[in-house]
Amino acid sequence: PCRRCQDTVAVLQAVAEALPGRVTVRVVSTEDAECARYGAVLTPMVVVNGKIACAGTVPVRSGLERLVAAELAR
Repeated sequence: PCRRCQDTVAVLQAVAEALPGRVTVRVVSTEDAECARYGAVLTPMVVVNGKIACAGTVPVRSGLERLVAAELAR
C-alpha cells in the first residue's frame, strides 16, 4: 500500500479503538470487485455505512470521528 493508504489505515484504526466494538475497519484492494461498486478512482477512499466519506486524501481523525459518531447515532 502507498503511504497515504497506510496513514489512512492508522487513522481508521485509531477511530475504531476510540469506539470499541462499534466500528469495523476493512482494507479492500482497488482490484477487488467491491471497490468497483463505489467507482473508486482516487485512493485512499473511506466508506462509512455505504457512503464515500473521503477519497484521495488521508482523513482528519477528528472529522472522521464526528462522522462515524453521527452514523452510529442513527
